[in-house]
Amino acid sequence: MTKTVQTLPNTSPQRPTPAGARLYLQIAEKLAGRISAGELPPGSRLPAERDLAQSYDVSRQTVREALIALEVSGLVEIRPGSGIYVQKAAENRHGLKSSIVADDAPGPLEIMEARLLLEGDAAALAAERISNEELQKLKAYLQQMTLLVQAQKSTEAEAYDGKFHQLIASATRNSALQSMIEWLWQLRESSELSRLFARKIQQQVAGPNILAHEKIYQCISRRDADGARAAMQAHISEVTQAYLLLISD
Repeated sequence: MTKTVQTLPNTSPQRPTPAGARLYLQIAEKLAGRISAGELPPGSRLPAERDLAQSYDVSRQTVREALIALEVSGLVEIRPGSGIYVQKAAENRHGLKSSIVADDAPGPLEIMEARLLLEGDAAALAAERISNEELQKLKAYLQQMTLLVQAQKSTEAEAYDGKFHQLIASATRNSALQSMIEWLWQLRESSELSRLFARKIQQQVAGPNILAHEKIYQCISRRDADGARAAMQAHISEVTQAYLLLISD
C-alpha cells in the first residue's frame, strides 16, 4: 500500500538556492531536501497540492511550478488523477538539476498566465492593424501547421505555431508588446524547465490545436478585434488547462 507522507514543518538540511531565487524554486528545493533526507522516501506519495500550499504558505500555482521542477529533475513522478510519487532513482540524486536552478526562469504556468494577459490584446490590435501581406503570411503559417499536424510531425508543427503567434505580435505595430511576447516564446526553448515540460505536453497531444488557430485567423482576417481577443484567450486558456491536467493530483 502506498504511503502518503503527512505535511510537516521542514527541518531537513537543504542545498542553498541563489539569493532572490524564484519562489517556486525555493519550495522545490525544500521538498528536494526532504527527499534527500529520507523524510519523503522512494515510492511515497507527496501530500496533496493544497496541503503543501498551506504548509509553505504559498499559492497552489507556486506548488505546481515546484512539482514540475521536481519531476523534470527526476525526483518525483506526477501521475494525473493519482498523485505525486517520489521516484526510486531519487535515492541517487541530491536536489534539483543545477541547470534549472541556474536558469532561475519563470515557470511554465507563469509564462502561460503572462501570455493570456498579453496575447489576447495583441490579437485585438493585430485585427485592426495587420497588413494584407501579413494576413497572407499568417494564412500560410496556418496551412503549413495543418499539414504538419496531419503528418504527425508535432515538433515541426510547434515551430509554425510559434511563427503564427509572433507574427500576430508583430502586426500590433507596438514594439514593446511585441518584445514581451517574443521573450515569452523564447523562454520555451531557452529555459530548460519550460523546454522539457513542453516536450511532455507534445507527447500527450498530436500538435497545435488547428481549429483554435483557424478561429483566431478568421477573426483577424475579418478585422474583428473583440472576436480575435476572445479566440486567443480561449486558446491559451485551453493550453493552460492541458498543463494543469498533467500535474493534477
